[in-house]
Amino acid sequence: MRAGFRLRVHAQQASRAASRTFAAWASSLALLACWAWATQSPDSNRTMPSPGEVIRAFSDLNAEGLWWPSVGISVMRVAAGLVIGVLLGVPAGVLSGASSIGHAIIDKPIHMLRAIPFPALAPLLIVLLGIGETMKIALIAIGAFALIYINVRDGVRNVDPRLLELARAYHLPKRTVFTRILLRGALPQFLTGLRFALTVSWIALVTCETVNASAGIGYILSRSQQFYRTDQMVLCIAAYAVLGLLSEWVVGSIERIAVPLRASAN
Repeated sequence: MRAGFRLRVHAQQASRAASRTFAAWASSLALLACWAWATQSPDSNRTMPSPGEVIRAFSDLNAEGLWWPSVGISVMRVAAGLVIGVLLGVPAGVLSGASSIGHAIIDKPIHMLRAIPFPALAPLLIVLLGIGETMKIALIAIGAFALIYINVRDGVRNVDPRLLELARAYHLPKRTVFTRILLRGALPQFLTGLRFALTVSWIALVTCETVNASAGIGYILSRSQQFYRTDQMVLCIAAYAVLGLLSEWVVGSIERIAVPLRASAN
């Protein structure tokens, strides 16, 4: 009886997962079909490139030896900036969420920093750090840091205060309170912040790769705008979309391991 019930539950879950996967891919394929249909007219009658032209643009850039090195350097810049943003944002968020004094000192400056647009912040970073890789990674790190900080801060604030009272009653070490209660309680919010931070990191990448860059998706996008290569423009946009999906998959995989109940609810 129990084995049969479990089999039915697993079959229903697999069926729902298959339906969601089919719906997701069906909608994406429908958009691709609409794009192909809308670009059937001759080149002289339209400004939007067809899927075939975008594929040829990829072949041209690949033959030039520019595409895959550019994708690799862009991923490296985002990964480096994101890691720095997480390493700085998590302790700042815990301090602000757990301490009223820490919140008073940290919160407003970070909100002011978050309100500055990337194009306005880039010139200052160029003056301070130069126009090399350090400036590019720093710009991405600033964008990721603010979102990680906000979500970790709110996650710590939402920790059940009764757990902290029990910790004080049993005189638990501060390290245990930090790792077992505060960080674990803030983990779901941290993963939400990580999703947003990845999105903002790709946006910041576009800004920083237009400054003294000889490789990167943003560099190809900027170059294609100068020469009005709409096929390469669309290819770069498609690359950002695919990398965004891959980023979401990575965070979803982490969530399934770290917070399995939340992942199964979604």
